[in-house]
Amino acid sequence: MLTVLESLVPIFLVISLGWATKASGFITQEHWNGFERVTYYILIPALLITTLAMADMKKVPIGTVGVALVVPVVLIGAFLLVFRQALQRLTGINGPAFTSVFQGAVRWNSFVAIALASSLYGVDGLAVAAVAVAFLIPLVNICSAYTLAMYGSLKKPLTPVSLLLNLIKNPFIWSTAVGILIGMTGIHLPKTLALFGDITGRAALAAGLLLVGSGLELSKLKHPGAALWLSTGLKLVVAPVLTGLIGQKLGLSGVTLAVPIVCMGVPTAAASYILARQNGGDAPLMASIVTAQTLVSAITMPIMFLLFL
Repeated sequence: MLTVLESLVPIFLVISLGWATKASGFITQEHWNGFERVTYYILIPALLITTLAMADMKKVPIGTVGVALVVPVVLIGAFLLVFRQALQRLTGINGPAFTSVFQGAVRWNSFVAIALASSLYGVDGLAVAAVAVAFLIPLVNICSAYTLAMYGSLKKPLTPVSLLLNLIKNPFIWSTAVGILIGMTGIHLPKTLALFGDITGRAALAAGLLLVGSGLELSKLKHPGAALWLSTGLKLVVAPVLTGLIGQKLGLSGVTLAVPIVCMGVPTAAASYILARQNGGDAPLMASIVTAQTLVSAITMPIMFLLFL
């Protein structure tokens, strides 16, 4: 438990620094946008490629880890879609707000997950987190795009071609694929490239966490409603508990159990707000959900470790 707290506190301190820097106005939104592009398209891909290229993937039961991650997302997503009308009546939300609840419940903040996996378990943790990236990012992007197309205010048409192009352009997807391909060939990275990856990776983790903090909007939490708590409960409690139970049932333990729980127990992705804003979701509600989950996860994540590890 102490080890988990020691790993969580620095991560949330960096997130807090990002929030304080944004709130002070010291760095303008234009500069944050540029910083986000550098992190998203350069730093994180370099981290994932280098980690996967150097990791011993034989230590990771890829299929079993994938099942422990995918099944909870499918179950939670199916629950929300099947009981959508009843949930909307109970919480008083409309279609666009439902899409924000859905995104908040199934998406994950890979920046926080990768940082925590690295802090707790080093290279082995990063390898398992990269497997989570490969399984979860295509799945949650498809689910979110479908939900926004169906229930968002814009009703943008969703075609297989447009969905495939969006996935291919996602830097998390192509960098994971490149890293796995290099790793499968058995090619050893030269020392210079390995050092390059280590330096870039350290920058990626810090940059990602600063961006998480810069996206927090504490003013949005003045009047939290049922929709916010529904999304938060599903994401921070139900999802990691399901992952832990399924993982234990499948024989996962140690790092291969802990990292999937971390990945499912982190708050929803900050990019959910952008997706909601651009595709007819309820962007203000999405901002509230992102902020609330980021704060509450500091309490729920240590509890998940106490329950399963």
